[in-house]
Amino acid sequence: MNKYAAAVCLSLLAAGLAAHADEHFSYTPPKDYPSIAAIRNGGGCAPKDNMARILKSPHPLDYAPDWSGNNYIGTGWTFMPKRYVVDPDMQGSIYLQGNLITTRGGLLPRDVFVLYAEWDCAH
Repeated sequence: MNKYAAAVCLSLLAAGLAAHADEHFSYTPPKDYPSIAAIRNGGGCAPKDNMARILKSPHPLDYAPDWSGNNYIGTGWTFMPKRYVVDPDMQGSIYLQGNLITTRGGLLPRDVFVLYAEWDCAH
């Protein structure tokens, strides 16, 4: 019974920390940045080069599975954003959350995060 109670406590603690961390970010477009609708209407975003990072959360070193090490995104991929995620404590930490579209037009099923500065977003 103690193992079960400990597992429940740990999962509740993790959920609480994740919810608190999520509240830290702003989800409104920064001043002088294009709206998500304008980016989507312009065809989405393209990586500036093959070094653009694909992240599983809005943290610059939290790489998404299969997108770390020697796996790089090609410049023919597209990113279709759903929302901005801005870290108010770190200047320049402006992320976009959304979906990657392969060079053949396939949509990857999982939402990912990208650093806005590493992508050219049409508007």
